[in-house]
Amino acid sequence: MDSIKDIIKIPEFKKPPAYKWQELALQIITDIPDANTKKSSIFRCCKQSPQMAKIAFEDCKELNKLYVQYFLKVFNELKKGNNKK
Repeated sequence: MDSIKDIIKIPEFKKPPAYKWQELALQIITDIPDANTKKSSIFRCCKQSPQMAKIAFEDCKELNKLYVQYFLKVFNELKKGNNKK
């Protein structure tokens, strides 16, 4: 005999991210293999400047350097370059 829980299968509901930068951060975390070690840094980068985070991520993908340290390095270099102007 099946239990009521098995009969009524309620699909799990995942709440979508509230902001676009959160969605970008989650995409970066899933695409970079070792990104779980620096989740908070990736979220901070995406919140500060989603455009620069996207550029840094694209740079990582183009050069096939999918390392979280490289992503953070590129992001910081972009940030320094914008502050000098």
